[in-house]
Amino acid sequence: MKHSTKILVSSLISLIVCQVVVAKSDNQSRDDYSVVAFKNCEMVSHQAMTEKGIAAYLALQKEEQKMQGLEIPIQGIEQEMQEYTDSIEKLTKLAIQESDESLHIDKKLMQKQKVVVKEFDKFMQKHQQDFDAIGAQGIIIGQHAEVFENSIKENLEGIDYDQIQVLASDKALTMSNCKNSIEVIVI
Repeated sequence: MKHSTKILVSSLISLIVCQVVVAKSDNQSRDDYSVVAFKNCEMVSHQAMTEKGIAAYLALQKEEQKMQGLEIPIQGIEQEMQEYTDSIEKLTKLAIQESDESLHIDKKLMQKQKVVVKEFDKFMQKHQQDFDAIGAQGIIIGQHAEVFENSIKENLEGIDYDQIQVLASDKALTMSNCKNSIEVIVI
């Protein structure tokens, strides 16, 4: 499903961006931003960000905020999308009964399933513009994330890390990914 792929890509990008702790003020000085690197949930580096890094970070943050606005209409239809998906799955399971010796297909239920699929397609087409906007914004965020990544790479050269956080003076260091297992985000 083309639409689901766009939503998944956008959500993954949003998740990655959210791993970077968001600073709220564009007016903070260079010393107010730093990059903290971790390896196996242990801090291995804590360095002030460069002006280039701060600019890239703030641009990335701005694009992430745009994405959040674009996701609002999609969040409003998630329940309806799930209902269509559940209905299609249920009709498919009921329509196709299989055992070791036989396969039974209920044509009436398959017809109902086709009707629901057509309704779902129409519903998705009605919201295609929202999905397209999210997909386009996801590409923009990806480009800004790459610029940000390149801006901090030099400071992290030679450091073995599996996760980073961006800190602003008004934010505390968090270890949300260090519960009982390690979730790795490598830049």
